[in-house]
Amino acid sequence: MIITGSDEVVKRYVKALQNLAFEEKKENKIKKDLSLVDELVKKNKEFKKIIFSPIVSPKKHQEILKLVSKSLKMDQITENFLFLLAFNKRLLLLEKIIEFYNDISSKSKNIIKIDVILPNAISKKDIKSIENKLRSDVKNKAKVNFIIDKNIISGFIVKLGSTMMDFSMKSKLDKIVNSLR
Repeated sequence: MIITGSDEVVKRYVKALQNLAFEEKKENKIKKDLSLVDELVKKNKEFKKIIFSPIVSPKKHQEILKLVSKSLKMDQITENFLFLLAFNKRLLLLEKIIEFYNDISSKSKNIIKIDVILPNAISKKDIKSIENKLRSDVKNKAKVNFIIDKNIISGFIVKLGSTMMDFSMKSKLDKIVNSLR
């Protein structure tokens, strides 16, 4: 994995936020707040466009974030953190920051993140069955995320930490194409 300058910046912001959340004993609230912001960014394209726009001034970003913070009932620490990102013009890193924060907090609680990538949505019964099987095979606590990616055509991909098991049709077709070259 190549570490870029932005990755180092993300790590510093996350470490500072995590330390503050730990000192104030608000780790769960901060994580919940960040999840709400992440969900808002993913579901509301207009909000995402405004928040990530370099044209919008930091002051305007802060005004928007103040309204969002109030409506989502965010903790003061989360609100101030978002203001700091806006002031320093680092809101472009928000998604990476949230992802890294969630990874770090999961690791500190010995929770393993498992991503299951599928081409189509599956039933709740199948989700429960897969979750139970994966959790029984993993010694630690596991958080299973189901991700839909139409590009894999059929099959599935499982990512467990740094290990990836690819049983997708796309990877099989890619191997065939590469062998024909």
